Amino acid sequence: MTAALSASRQEKSVILLEAAPRIGRKILATGNGRCNLANSGPGRYYGGKALAREVLSRCPVEKVLSFFEELGLITVEEEEGRIYPGCGQAAAVLDVLRGDMEKRRIPVVCDSPVIRLEKAGKDWKAVTSQGDFLAHGVVIACGGMAGGKLGHDGSAYRLLSDHGHQLIDPRPALTQMMGEKGAVKGLSGLRLPARLTLCDGNKPVSAAQGEALFTDYGVSGVCAMQLSADAGALLEAGKKPVLYLDFSPMMGLIPRIYDRIRAENPEKNLPLVQAFLKKRAHTLPKDALLRGLAPRLLAEKMKGLSLTDMARMLCAFPVPILGLRGMEYAQVTRGGMDTREFFPDTLQSRRAPGLYAAGEMLDVDGDCGGFNLQFAFASGLIAGAAAANRP
Repeated sequence: MTAALSASRQEKSVILLEAAPRIGRKILATGNGRCNLANSGPGRYYGGKALAREVLSRCPVEKVLSFFEELGLITVEEEEGRIYPGCGQAAAVLDVLRGDMEKRRIPVVCDSPVIRLEKAGKDWKAVTSQGDFLAHGVVIACGGMAGGKLGHDGSAYRLLSDHGHQLIDPRPALTQMMGEKGAVKGLSGLRLPARLTLCDGNKPVSAAQGEALFTDYGVSGVCAMQLSADAGALLEAGKKPVLYLDFSPMMGLIPRIYDRIRAENPEKNLPLVQAFLKKRAHTLPKDALLRGLAPRLLAEKMKGLSLTDMARMLCAFPVPILGLRGMEYAQVTRGGMDTREFFPDTLQSRRAPGLYAAGEMLDVDGDCGGFNLQFAFASGLIAGAAAANRP
């Protein structure tokens, strides 16, 4: 929709072909229905980071917000630079996009997945179940495979791979991690502030701090989801990743923050925790050391441990990771079309002039916090204008 509006502003005829029964369904599911549409902080992207930087230097957050402001959307900035609609409703973002499309009389053909794209002289023909459509420029903005029914089934990648583009293997990112059942048994439903470190054996790989949620299958929560793609890569490489949870923030021993952090030895805070428990041991019996400090379910998990072992479990609680919940539950796709095969200033294909790609079709993914939608909107604005102005 952003690409279509951007092209329409160049006074060119535009048509939007949509595979789903209606447009914009995925927007309604973002940010728990609030739509975290951008972030004012430094970009945090993976995969084709160089292209992401170039796109966001040409279309920074200020331009994205100006675009939405012109459509009538009021936005507010919250913690960690996260930007939401002022009304707190994702539907408001969809409403302003659809409203401007109606104002500009951009036709939308739903239930019309593109089967293939064929060269037609200097133009392109989109072959669909509802007929063929001819255009001088085509923006492919089909999203990624994440989100189950809200994502595509992988067939959209063929629209570009059929014309020589390389596909970086799509895999889930920002999803829940499945842990060894014994490690999480009895903890389902616990939501605790924690510092999470993902390790490959004894080597710290990545870390994040925030709120961890124990489930019957493993660990969820934003900080765990931030690390899921790295866990998936380790599993694909035949490694046995372990997620260590440090509950020092819960005990007030370190500040509570909600962000990625430097990956360090998961037992970094062990001396702090040991000293803290020894101090409590002066006034509390051994079997009550965690009373009023940790939830009953976690305390039960540590019942009978020595003070030393209890301290180690509180600062480096191990959960062996067995897998990820997959694309159906993922918020975003890591992988996609190789960004090196697109011009970063226009997002036009280097292999097939007249074809452009935007958003999650490309191998660009970001952290939670509005980064993924911000790249989607920015790349849509760039690709739409470039396609409309194609010589």
